[in-house]
Amino acid sequence: MAPQYPLTAKDSYKAESWAPLKLVAFTEFFIQWHEGTWPFEHYMNEVVVEVPGEETEKLSRKAKEHKIYISGCVLEYDPDWKDCFFNTQFIIDPKGKIIHKYRKITIATHYELSISPHDVFDRYIEKYGNELETFFLVTETEIGKIGTITCMDGHFPETARALGVSGAEVIIHPNYVGSMISPPVEIWQLGNRMRAWENICYVVAPSRDQLLGGIWPKCSVPGKSMIVNYNGVVLAYADYPGEAIITGVINLEELRRRRTDPSRNFISLLRNEIYRKIYEKSIYPPNQFLDQSPKTRLARDSKEVIKKLFDEGIFEKPKPKPN
Repeated sequence: MAPQYPLTAKDSYKAESWAPLKLVAFTEFFIQWHEGTWPFEHYMNEVVVEVPGEETEKLSRKAKEHKIYISGCVLEYDPDWKDCFFNTQFIIDPKGKIIHKYRKITIATHYELSISPHDVFDRYIEKYGNELETFFLVTETEIGKIGTITCMDGHFPETARALGVSGAEVIIHPNYVGSMISPPVEIWQLGNRMRAWENICYVVAPSRDQLLGGIWPKCSVPGKSMIVNYNGVVLAYADYPGEAIITGVINLEELRRRRTDPSRNFISLLRNEIYRKIYEKSIYPPNQFLDQSPKTRLARDSKEVIKKLFDEGIFEKPKPKPN
C-alpha cells in the first residue's frame, strides 16, 4: 500500500523502503581539514587521529544505530610507524566494526606530508605481506564487494584496476582539491566515469564542500560529488559548492549481468604477459622514508624523476623560452 502524504516521522521510512540507505561515504579529510601550508609538526601534534580511535568509535555508534556502512578518510597516526602518518580510508560495518582500511598509494607530493606504503615499501611488505590485497583491499559485504582509492589515486588507472581485477563492484573515491574539476576541463568527472566503465563497477565519489577559514577562497572547491554506474553514466551529481547530500541506487544484479557480456568485460581481456613489461623498470623511487619522514614538501620533489625522463630521451625537452 502506498504511503499517505504528508509523511510523519513514524512512517516516513516506508517511502524509501524500495531502496533503503545502506552506505554513507564521506570525503577526504572530512573531520580534520588539511592545509598545504601546515608544517609537519602541526599535523603530528594537532591533526592526526588513530584508526580505530575516539573519532571512529563515534562513527561506529552511528553505523550501529542506523544499520549502515560508513566510509571515511582521515590522516592516520599508527603507533607502529613512528614520526609519520598515512592518508587512510576506512569502512565501518553495521555492527560498528572497522572492516576495511586502505592507505593512499599515490600521495600528492606537491601538497601532502603523509606517506605512502611505497615510501616505506620494504618495511611495509615485511610487516603486512606483498600480495595485491596488501595495498589494494577489496572487502566483501552484503552490499557488494567494496574497494577504495583516494583523490590523487584517481589519476592513475592502475589503482582502480587493482581493485577491478579483485572483483570490486563499488569503488569509493573521495576527493579534496578543486583544480581541474570545473568546466571546461572536468577531469574529476571524466576520471570517475572511466574508472567505472573500464572496471565495470560503480564509483561513489564524494568531494569537498565550501571552506570555512584557511587560506583558500570559500568556494574554491566546487562540489561535484557524484555517483557513477558501471556504464560510466553519472547517476547523481552535486553541481555546486556548499554542503550537499546526493543519493543513488546501486543495483548489484544489473552490474553482475553486465559482467557476463564478453564484448565489454575488459577485465577478461587483460593481456598481462605484455602489459607487465610497462612496469619492469622503476620510475618513482620506493623506500624514500625508511629512515626519515617527509618533514617538508621538498623532501620528495618529483622534479628529479621528471629530469631523468628528459635526460633518458623518454620525454622530449622543450625549447628554451625566448628572452
